[in-house]
Amino acid sequence: MELVSAIQQRRSVFKFTDQPVGLADIMPLLSLAVLAPNHRLTQPWQFLWVGPQTQQVLSAYYAEAKALKKVDRTHPTFADYYQRAQQRFMKIPAILMVACRVNDDPVIAEEDFAATCCAVQNFLLAVTDKGLGAQWSTHPIIRDERVLDLLGLDAQSMRIVAMLYLGYPAQLPPAPPREAAGAFLTLLV
Repeated sequence: MELVSAIQQRRSVFKFTDQPVGLADIMPLLSLAVLAPNHRLTQPWQFLWVGPQTQQVLSAYYAEAKALKKVDRTHPTFADYYQRAQQRFMKIPAILMVACRVNDDPVIAEEDFAATCCAVQNFLLAVTDKGLGAQWSTHPIIRDERVLDLLGLDAQSMRIVAMLYLGYPAQLPPAPPREAAGAFLTLLV
């Protein structure tokens, strides 16, 4: 696939087949992710491959947050919302967490965050090129102290930028309507 095609065809995929995705499928794509531009060559990213046990624990935090968004814990439907959310999370074939080093210097911190986002975009384009699908999630659990502890990350030195849900697409959503690039362009003379 050509780069232009990968950019045009990249979508957030919400439904995956049952076909497994392994770390061996992802490693060549991570090699492309780390080619992202980064000021001062800080290489601020860290990738965390989520195995089945970690996914099970994450599913509980995810389900809790999803259910609490709908109803209070004491509500009779809480358990139902929780169970459905947990099952949905456990159906995700593979999850890659992407974290970024936190820097005390606000300029470097912003540059490092931007570089990590560039690495994620490189990865998403590579995923598309390989016929895989992905969803970049910034679900509130990425800021949950329990999740940081589970992943062995210190909130003072690392922050999670993305949970990437990966798999073979069961269906590709249509392209959402977008404004033409010219709508965002200011010409300065």
